[in-house]
Amino acid sequence: MSPGTTACSELLMTADAPSATLEAFSPQARRQRQTVVFADLVESVRLFQLDELGTTQRWLGFVATVRDALASAHGGRLVRTAGDGLLMSFATPAGGLAASFALHEALRPVNRGQPESTCMSLRVGLHVAEVVDDTHELYGSGVNLASRLASVAQPGQTVISAQLRSEVVDAVHADIDDLGLRYVKHLDEPLHAYLARPAGTAATAPARGSATAADLRPTVAVVPFVALPPDPEHDALGHAMVGDIIDSLARHPSLRVLSRLSTAAVRDVPLELPRLRQLLGATFLLSGNFYVRGQRIRLSAELCELQGGQVLWAGSLRADVNALFEGQDELVPQLVAQIAQQVMAHEITRVHSLPMGSLASYSLFLGAAGLMNSLVRSDFAKAESLLQHLAERHPRHAAPCAMLARWHVFKAVQGWTADRDKDAARARSLAQTAIDADPRQSVALSALALVRSNFDDDLDGAHRDNLLAIEADPLDPYPWAQLSGVQATRGECAAACASASQALSLSPLDPSLYLFESYAAMAQMVAGAYGQAAAYAQSSVRRHALHTPSHRLLVGALWQAGRHDDARAAAQRYLALDPQARALAGSRGAMESKDAWRVLYVAALRQAGLPG
Repeated sequence: MSPGTTACSELLMTADAPSATLEAFSPQARRQRQTVVFADLVESVRLFQLDELGTTQRWLGFVATVRDALASAHGGRLVRTAGDGLLMSFATPAGGLAASFALHEALRPVNRGQPESTCMSLRVGLHVAEVVDDTHELYGSGVNLASRLASVAQPGQTVISAQLRSEVVDAVHADIDDLGLRYVKHLDEPLHAYLARPAGTAATAPARGSATAADLRPTVAVVPFVALPPDPEHDALGHAMVGDIIDSLARHPSLRVLSRLSTAAVRDVPLELPRLRQLLGATFLLSGNFYVRGQRIRLSAELCELQGGQVLWAGSLRADVNALFEGQDELVPQLVAQIAQQVMAHEITRVHSLPMGSLASYSLFLGAAGLMNSLVRSDFAKAESLLQHLAERHPRHAAPCAMLARWHVFKAVQGWTADRDKDAARARSLAQTAIDADPRQSVALSALALVRSNFDDDLDGAHRDNLLAIEADPLDPYPWAQLSGVQATRGECAAACASASQALSLSPLDPSLYLFESYAAMAQMVAGAYGQAAAYAQSSVRRHALHTPSHRLLVGALWQAGRHDDARAAAQRYLALDPQARALAGSRGAMESKDAWRVLYVAALRQAGLPG
């Protein structure tokens, strides 16, 4: 944007009037939650200097297309233009994201036949927040954030906030890359930014939770969908869809799901939400209806929080009936991914805004898990407080102490510990407390195994405890992934790759999928499959740009694969994330190790530019 319009627009964006006095200033002003889209024309000053009349005509034609067709097609509107930028608002994050991609695409005909020097491109930023809507203007810090995110984007890119990221599904609404923390103008704290591209455009590694104490997880009830108009044949289809959804949700590590027999009984009975909660003992309710026309089905579904009656998500999905029965349609996977993500996002919001004493145990549990996986230092620290509160509330449960032990390991692996011996002692004590509470629970056994392998170099003990955890719960992906790491360190290549594949296949919805891919990258490194190792490491970094072990593995795999320039670039990204980085095990005589793979790995890190 030009300097004049930038100053003006920032003044408007930061004028956030108290809601109680809005009508005194403007009868049309309303505070509401919206998805804000801010698009900035790249190098506008240069373009207008090159060809003022031509640039103006093409830009005005593009703006007219956005105003008259593009915005409304995605459930939004063009709020205003500011000479060389657009401010838009949308009812839903998915609509705003789709519109941002459409903006880039709509410039193609505008640029057709133009020399490269006069082609237009946009930087687009998106954020979801409560803003003040005054018909012809939006006010509030949320608008500023969208503008700042646009400044992070490269020409032709869309960058979204962490808040918006939590409300859309990777590979469904878009392919999303984690850009990590970015500092922007006028903000003291960095923004967690994500690059969003149209779904299907990102190259990812082939990939397919953590079992926890059942009573610390929220319960989802899925009511059989209602056919409209009623039809016995279609009614059977509704029950079949719900069966598939329940089967898929039951594999999610952080959710419990009621059986279909429990929920079928209440489908046709009009009950108030508090009564449903009382009857089912559920936390969240998924319900909906569907229409069938020929071989096509349209499902409208709604996810509701039963205690307060808040609708967390509502949407429509379409499918082919035959493909649905054959398990080849994406309707069920998309719906399940949306449900899991919305539940997690809801609980993270709650733990940020409410005192711990007022939160249900499942809110503490889910919120802590989400904040741990964010790997943002402030969120990570809050996760410890939540888990400590949960452990005090449930002193006889293994899960809170087991997760606290895992927290201390994560802290050390990320390079955040100031006293490794102290963290190691604390992790050992917590893992043992979890074992004492329930010596047969998978989450406790896998936590102890993680402590043994990371703090004690006790590979035999870690191997044993991971196998015991798998025996206790074969569907828990964590001990499978950790077993892969132990096997890789011991040079058991085939077994390590098989265990990593098992972890990836067990729970594709697990928030820790980036972690399982990191283990898979390590297994492939040991096996000498450096190209595949690099693919898994790249996918892990794409899913989570703040996970330092994945960056280390990516550097070593790229170098060993002969991609030396890429390895050097990856090394610089890693050093920017962790300036104190040191090669894995480099200070422990790794170059004299008997393990050939470890010697090669550390040598690769050093040659790529990482200190040893």
